[in-house]
Amino acid sequence: METVPKALGRLRVAIEDAFLRASRDLGLTGQQAELLCAAMRPAAVGDIAQALRCDRSNVSRLLDRAAARGLLRRHGDAEDGRVTLVELTPEGETLARRFLAALEAQTAALRDRWSGQRQRLAVGLLNELSDALDASKQPPRRRKWAGVAGHGSTSTD
Repeated sequence: METVPKALGRLRVAIEDAFLRASRDLGLTGQQAELLCAAMRPAAVGDIAQALRCDRSNVSRLLDRAAARGLLRRHGDAEDGRVTLVELTPEGETLARRFLAALEAQTAALRDRWSGQRQRLAVGLLNELSDALDASKQPPRRRKWAGVAGHGSTSTD
């Protein structure tokens, strides 16, 4: 019998593969693509690390590499000089949007068969599952690189 945890495991593997395909087609690693998506709105380094479930020091190294490629820039927060904000450059914004479009293209045929109501239901269920997992009482296990897609890789780039 299929269970929710088994289905989530299958989904995790499929998402990981989808992220890898979409990122490689753009010359990015999965981690770089996730970083760009996390920074689509200006955000503090600590907030990005939390969103990616990754140690701040590893996110800083990933940010260094992305900045060297001209994909983002960092600057101090005008309200709190202790906070460093990350903002995408136009090139980084373009790559993030192309990455998301590539992910959407991978499910376009399925979504085209779904009604608007079914798509909204799917989004609601996925968000509810994400929220429940985020709120679980077990403390989060931080990895060197955990990634949004749960890559489990210890690579920082």
